[in-house]
Order: sequence, then structure tokens, then C-alpha cells
Amino acid sequence: MFDTETMAELCLKQGLTAEAMAIYRRLAEATADADKRRLYQARLGALGHAAPQPSDDTPMEMPGLRVDRRGDDVEIEWRLPADVAAPALQMLVLRQTPEGIAAEPRTVALSATEGRTALGVPALHSVRVAAGSLRDGRFIPIVRSAL
Repeated sequence: MFDTETMAELCLKQGLTAEAMAIYRRLAEATADADKRRLYQARLGALGHAAPQPSDDTPMEMPGLRVDRRGDDVEIEWRLPADVAAPALQMLVLRQTPEGIAAEPRTVALSATEGRTALGVPALHSVRVAAGSLRDGRFIPIVRSAL
């Protein structure tokens, strides 16, 4: 429903390269027009070279948060100061539904101040993540994923 070239370009203007690439990927898969498919694939190639993904060898700053999305799969890596009590992740997951975009807020208590987790979300549109702590039932963010 929201997979259009305009939406992909809006994502790019907001710095959401992974989301833009996912839209172009879906557009390329869905079109029967060979010229359009080549156009989408060329755009994907250009975006892939313009925005290299950080490798696992790149040291993460303190505090740090990496969110790597590949289709409907998301990998989240976090690093919080060691003295953070009750570490947690807070996510806003946006999914494509027949009715439009559905927002699903999620808060996950963590057992460590640094680590990595993965989740699969069918029909994922986009995701925003923050790492921080839980205090009195409230989430206190320390670091957020880039917009």
C-alpha cells in the first residue's frame, strides 16, 4: 500500500536508507515491467554503495545501538554503561496490514547491559529502537536508533 517511489525517496530524505532499499526491493519484485525493474535494481545498487552497513568488526561506542534490518528480519545490538540497572529495549514496530500501517510498541527487559538479539516481523514496514532502563514501570531512554 505504501510501497511507492515517492515513499522510498521520502525515507531517503529522512535518513532511512534501509527502509528505502526495502521498498525498492519490493517494488522490483512486484512489477511486471522490465524497464521499471531495471530502474529499481539500479537504484538499489546505487543506494547499496552509498550507504555501507557497519561490519561486526566496527567497535560500538558507549552507549551504542545498532539496528540492522534485512527484509522482515531485524537484528539489534546494544551497549549500555555497566552501571545501568534494569536494562531494557523499547521498540516501535510498524507493520503493513490490509487496513494500512499498524503500530506495535514493545518493551523488552534485558538480562545484560550489552548484547545482541534478533526478531522477525512479518510485513515489517519499519522499526525504531531505544536502549535504556526501566524505572518504576517507565522506560528511560539512554540511546536511540538513528531516524
